[in-house]
Amino acid sequence: MKIGILGCGNWGSVFGIIQAKNGNKISIWEYNKERAIYVQKTRDNSPFLSGYKIPASIYIDWRVENVLRDSELVVFALPCQTLRMVLKEIKKIKIKECDFLSLIKGIDIKTLQLPSTIIKRELKLKNCFVLSGPSIANEIIRGEPTAVVLAGRDEAKARELQKILATPNLRIYLNKDPIGVEIGGAVKNVLAIACGIIDGLGFGTNAKGALIARGIVEIQKLGVRMGADPKTFWGLSGLGDLVTTSFSEESRNHKLGKMLGQGKSLAEIKEEMVMVAEGLFTARAVRRLALRYNIEMPICTIVYEIIYKNKSPDKGIKSLMARPLKEEG
Repeated sequence: MKIGILGCGNWGSVFGIIQAKNGNKISIWEYNKERAIYVQKTRDNSPFLSGYKIPASIYIDWRVENVLRDSELVVFALPCQTLRMVLKEIKKIKIKECDFLSLIKGIDIKTLQLPSTIIKRELKLKNCFVLSGPSIANEIIRGEPTAVVLAGRDEAKARELQKILATPNLRIYLNKDPIGVEIGGAVKNVLAIACGIIDGLGFGTNAKGALIARGIVEIQKLGVRMGADPKTFWGLSGLGDLVTTSFSEESRNHKLGKMLGQGKSLAEIKEEMVMVAEGLFTARAVRRLALRYNIEMPICTIVYEIIYKNKSPDKGIKSLMARPLKEEG
């Protein structure tokens, strides 16, 4: 299959590499012309992908029309907040009829919409598939096993893509709830920041286990109000992804939270981090959605207040513990 990938960051380049090894023809779009020329020439994608070269069989270009020409599958591997801008460029060119797949884990701050919803709206599509789950890109490029979920409304096409995209180390399950899959992948980044804060403060696994369990309840509350199947959040794109991101030292969101817990300012953290931590933006979106739907999401609210209202991490965790006692549920 000819696959055009929009985004030459960590996950975009890793996904391209494993799919090239899988026998697919891969083209990757890098928005910066100078960087695209450099990566195409040297095959070096540092600092987004260190220690591995991009195979010579993969074509890299800054001109989106060259990347998408004759693509049978267009894959979005972009930071969520840049999606609408990129879609404006795509709408200017003619691309043949094909399938669309989003790897994006986030919520658009301006519209409060999920990536697949924006893609379908802007490109006037009936369907856009979503792939999500525990997928730390650096583990995948090392050949370590994982399982993810592919969600979409077209069951026959989903089964076809499942067979094409699955690799010996990337097991793909099917799911009919793209809304739930995307919500799980987005909100877990906010909770991963909270878990990082716990580590930064020096707390143990009791605190983290409690946070993960209560965090899933928050994801489920929001997801159900947005039309998702509550069972989805106990699967790979919910609990599976949350546990992975909350414990992994290679998770950008966990790293951001840990540095906050250690007392570093947001300005200091941004200087240190090369790649985008989606949870930083998703925290704002989730806060607005919680207010819109009148949902109590205390953990996500505390993360928002720590990031944007200068609440101290220590006081934030203490305020969670001081909430009125209630039944679990």
